[in-house]
Parts: sequence; C-alpha cells; structure tokens
Amino acid sequence: MKIFLLEDDYSLNETIKEMMEINHHEVISFYDGEVAYTNIFDNYDLYILDINTPSLSGLEILKSIKVLNTKTKVIMISANINIETIKEAYILGCDDYLKKPFDVEELILKIEKFDKKDNNIFLNRNIYFNSITNELYIDSQKVELTKSEKNLLILLLQNRSKTISYENIENYVYKGEAKSSDAIRSLLKRLRKKLPKDLILNSLDEGYYIK
Repeated sequence: MKIFLLEDDYSLNETIKEMMEINHHEVISFYDGEVAYTNIFDNYDLYILDINTPSLSGLEILKSIKVLNTKTKVIMISANINIETIKEAYILGCDDYLKKPFDVEELILKIEKFDKKDNNIFLNRNIYFNSITNELYIDSQKVELTKSEKNLLILLLQNRSKTISYENIENYVYKGEAKSSDAIRSLLKRLRKKLPKDLILNSLDEGYYIK
C-alpha cells in the first residue's frame, strides 16, 4: 500500500515509517500539517494522521481528505483522550483511531485489515482496476495508461456515480495547476479511447462520472 503519514514526533515518525517499509508498504511521511496538506492530492491507499500537529491539525486535514473522497481510509493517532475530540474524528469520517502510546505492531494489524480487502474495482464483467497496483485490465490484459490518465481514472472510480467537475480534475490530476477546459477534455478523450464506449459519461456542463 502507498501510505501517507503525518506525525510531528520525529522518533515515532521514523519508527512507524521503518516498520511499514519492512512490511512492504511505501510510506511518504510529514512532520508539519501545512506541508502535509499540500501533498494530500497524490494517490494514497491509506492516511495515518496525528491529531495535534504544527501549522494545521490532523482533523483539518482529515476533513479535506474526506471532501476529496469519502471512501478514503484514514487512521487517526493521538495522545488526546478527550472523548469529544475522538467523536469529532469519527464524525469527520476517520475509519479507525489509535491512542498513544501504542505498539507499532498494533498499527500494522489495523493497516492489514484494510490491505486484505478486495482491491479489484470492476467496471464491468471483463474490466477491472486494481487499487493497489493502479493498473487497468481488460479481458485480463493490462492496458497502458499515462500518469494523468491513471489519476483521472482513479478520481472517477473513487467517486463512482458522482459528477467530477473540471476543478476537481485540476486539483487531483494536476495538483491544483490551472488547466484549460480543452486540455481536460483532451485528457478525457484519450482515456475514453482506452475504455468501452459510454463508460465515462457527461453530466450536462457540470463534469463527468463513471456509472
């Protein structure tokens, strides 16, 4: 899994990262909330967020992550035992909570719980996208996608049946870089050519979605 880690305690951050990598996970770690926030638009399978972090709290970042995609898995970690804070984390959409101090092995068990779930997202009987390897298969044959095509497909699948606006595509695929409508339509056209007809649909002038 590709894991996003926000933990301001340097020693704990390094320990978690080392243990995750030993267990064959890719870990991108951050110590500061604002720096972490600018990187949430990359493709991660799981977010691990400390609540009390400099510049921007883990709860604020959790809120932004869930706005991007409500299905994204997030584990919150904190020494905070205030029940109201814990309740707020769950209300905002966290999937699990771990109180400090904890054994990193316990965190690994929680991660494995998410990792063992079926990772193939079927678009129809013969087409599926693997959410761990980020690879598209049609009739068991891998379909080559560019990075932008892959990110666009991930965005559409993570928000299946929901309309994705041009702004959503700019934020996720291009990490907030301004793109013309023509550039985005061109990207969609290229991706559509690699998929069956009418799989990616228009929603009037509001955006696109996968049914």
